[in-house]
Amino acid sequence: MRLFVALALPADIRETLALMRGSMPGVQWVPAENHHIGLRFIGEITERHRLEEIDLALSRLTWKPFELSLAQADIREGLNADSLLITVERTPQLDALQAQIERILRRAGCAPARRRFQPAVTLGHFSAGQRGDAIQWVQSHNLFRSKPMFVDHVTLFESLRSLGQHVYVPRAEYAWQPEIPLTPEEE
Repeated sequence: MRLFVALALPADIRETLALMRGSMPGVQWVPAENHHIGLRFIGEITERHRLEEIDLALSRLTWKPFELSLAQADIREGLNADSLLITVERTPQLDALQAQIERILRRAGCAPARRRFQPAVTLGHFSAGQRGDAIQWVQSHNLFRSKPMFVDHVTLFESLRSLGQHVYVPRAEYAWQPEIPLTPEEE
């Protein structure tokens, strides 16, 4: 099972982003239900005990809820294709949450993240030959700004391949304040 940790987007923000689909020909648009803000790619997990260790580690996350907004269009160059993105406004709270996820996953035996954290929502993929069109797309969407979204949980997703496309299935949510009764020594 191929796993990653992300912030699921509220339906209204996904709908707003979906309106940008089709605004550049030749793009392989990401389905709106797959829009998310990636916090940490975990990778392929084949052993049940590893999944349980990851679940336990993520259940120990602690943070206070915060708001964040999506703002500005951008391009990310890739090895096989480039991507159209909407970036996320960086906040100290978002960076702290991502750093905490990185630490606890390393302690749970996951390899360090391969990429530096650059929060964004991927809207679509295009070929390098379309960069001129992509630059125009970015310029026409560069003033985009979403309403603030409330971050009170993170989601562990599984990435499945179906009919040549990825489908992201939520496997677990980890709330900022889980409703777990305190043990006597913690009271």
